[in-house]
Amino acid sequence: MTVANQRAVKAAAQPASPGLAPVTPRPHRKRLRHDERRRTIIEATLVCLARDGAEGTSLRSVCRELGVAPSLVTHFFANWRDLLDAAYRDLCGRFTAMLREALDRDYPSARTRMDAVIAVYLSTDWAGETSIGASIAFWQLSRSIPDLRRSFGVFLIDRGRLLRQALLALIAEAGAHVDIDKLADGLMLMLDGIWLEISLNPGSIDEERTRRLCWYWLDLALARSDWPPARGVIERPGDESGAGVASVD
Repeated sequence: MTVANQRAVKAAAQPASPGLAPVTPRPHRKRLRHDERRRTIIEATLVCLARDGAEGTSLRSVCRELGVAPSLVTHFFANWRDLLDAAYRDLCGRFTAMLREALDRDYPSARTRMDAVIAVYLSTDWAGETSIGASIAFWQLSRSIPDLRRSFGVFLIDRGRLLRQALLALIAEAGAHVDIDKLADGLMLMLDGIWLEISLNPGSIDEERTRRLCWYWLDLALARSDWPPARGVIERPGDESGAGVASVD
C-alpha cells in the first residue's frame, strides 16, 4: 500500500469532529452552452404561459420556474416582450418544422402526403395542452404587443405556403381544376376551427373522424370542375329545373 493510500485509510477511520456533519462533495453542475440556456428559458416561458395564462405569467414567474435571477434572463433577451416574441416564434417554428418534415418524406401518392399534413395539424404536438394553452396566452398578449401581432402574420403566411405545396400536388394527381388559393384558405380555416374546438373543449374531437371530415370536404372540392361555386350560390339536391339552387345573398 502506498503512503498516499495509507493516509487516506487513516483519515477515513478517524471520527468526524463533534457537531460537524461529514463533508460530501457537491454534485458537479453542468454548464449549459449559450443556445442551451436560451432554449431552457424559452421552454420555461411556454410552460408558464400554458399553465398560468397570460395574466399569471411574468418575467419573475419564469425566473422562479427556472430558479434563476432575472439578470440571467435579460442577458439573453432584451426585455420581457423580446422573450415573449422569441418564445412564440420558437413554438411556431416547431410546427412549421413538423409540416416540412411531413412534406419532405417519400410517399406513394400526393393523397398520402396530404393525409400526413392533416395528421400534423391534429397531432398532440400541436393540438396538445401546452401548445394550445401557450397559444391562447400569446393571443391575449398580442393585443398589446405589436411584435407578437406581426409574428402571428408571419406564421399564417408560412402555414399557408406549406399547405399550398401539399394541395398543389394533390390537385395535379386528381386532375382537378380548382382555385388553389381558395382551396388552401378553406382548408386552413377548417383546420384552425378544429384546433379552436379542441382548445375550448378538450377531448371533444375524435382524430380519425376529424380526418375523414377533412377528406370529405377536400374530395367534394376536387370533384368539381368549377370549385369554388359562384359567390352567393349554394347547390342543394333537386331536379334539373334548378329547384336545387338557392341564393344566400
